[in-house]
Amino acid sequence: MARLKRLRIERFRGVAPGTELVFNDTFNVLLGQNGTGKTTLLRLIAMALASNFAALEGEDFALEYEIVSVGISLLVSVRNDLSDESAIESRIARGRFSKRSPESATPAWSYEARIRFHHHAPEHRVAVTPVGAKHFINDAPNRDLSIPISDPFKPDFLLWSLNEIFSETAINLGPEWYDTTVDDMLVPRGRGRFDEVSHAFEKMTGESLVEHQGDCIESPMLSALRTSDQHVSVKQSTRVPPEVVRLIESSPASLEATSPSLPHTELPFLRDVVSLFHYAGSDLILRLSSKKVTPTGDELLYTGLAFIFTLEDGSVITHDALSYGQKRLLSFFHYLAVSEDIVIADELVNGLHYDWIEACLKRLVDRQSFLTSQNPLLLDFLPFASAEDVRRCFILCRRELHEGRHRTVWANMDEENANAFFRAYRTEALQVSEILRTKGLW
Repeated sequence: MARLKRLRIERFRGVAPGTELVFNDTFNVLLGQNGTGKTTLLRLIAMALASNFAALEGEDFALEYEIVSVGISLLVSVRNDLSDESAIESRIARGRFSKRSPESATPAWSYEARIRFHHHAPEHRVAVTPVGAKHFINDAPNRDLSIPISDPFKPDFLLWSLNEIFSETAINLGPEWYDTTVDDMLVPRGRGRFDEVSHAFEKMTGESLVEHQGDCIESPMLSALRTSDQHVSVKQSTRVPPEVVRLIESSPASLEATSPSLPHTELPFLRDVVSLFHYAGSDLILRLSSKKVTPTGDELLYTGLAFIFTLEDGSVITHDALSYGQKRLLSFFHYLAVSEDIVIADELVNGLHYDWIEACLKRLVDRQSFLTSQNPLLLDFLPFASAEDVRRCFILCRRELHEGRHRTVWANMDEENANAFFRAYRTEALQVSEILRTKGLW
């Protein structure tokens, strides 16, 4: 499973230059008052993990981040140098050449990715600018790469840049390694920011027409081909739980209905929701968006998920009739079903009952998670094994006045405060939130 190990910020909005954050493999909790950039940091983490910087296309920034997985680490530097452009030229450039004379034209953006394979293979480096893409082995020039570089802010750009290197490595390590590694490192697989209100719910149901820049969450989409002999194959799916895909492929008859219905008993995430709601049952319904008849069969496109719930008295309601807290729990469990390794959740406990908070956090134990909360209930569930665990877990967010201007400061908890917190955590009969408050850390 992939993990984000660190993030370094040289330039990004009003954040202190040189900010470097080191992350836990489990819980990472952002603490700070309103307006200290917690949501902004979550969005930046989502962008890095999805390799999708479309929301920053017209901004000046320079970032570096490291993602690791089994047998491989990936260090990425990405920058968009617009500080020497006028506002109009920045919008025109859009990450390409500045619109000046050819003699003074300079690249406005650049990517650099270093790939380290843990089996002692040489380090590979790929450097991409508007001029072209080059491959280096142990920093020695190797060859030019042929990749589309016209739009560096598309989500697949990093995958395009590194695919040749990964493909060549697969010759030695095998196609299974390639499929697993590319999927783990470079394909978002549902990663994105679970928001503090109800945008994730609206995205899940396909009812949101608003793009929330930086969240990197799309509406569920499933494209299937049904042949004349009733064989079904899923051609593409986005943010659809894998159990849904398997059910569709194994039950061709289910697609005969205009809106295929799948019972909660076959879907673990929905089965858990029904149990927590104390309902009798539920069905997930795929919404048919279009049907196209082709020589090879029917191409079916489904966008958005609908839900019907059966209450204990036998009455039936749709997802629209759920309470605010129920909608958040349903959409979060769907989020977990499509994000198997990493969770990014803003104000997770909003609207949730105490038992539901506990149920959510139990499902985060094997994932890397990035969380914010102004509610102490989340904090009081957190476990700590050492002072170093404390230091890596908490990221303190604040605003400060620097040279007459306000700037945002993000930092891991320092060693002194982490040791003081851990001593109190082990010896004092206080909740986590109480310790943080008494130490002036929250």
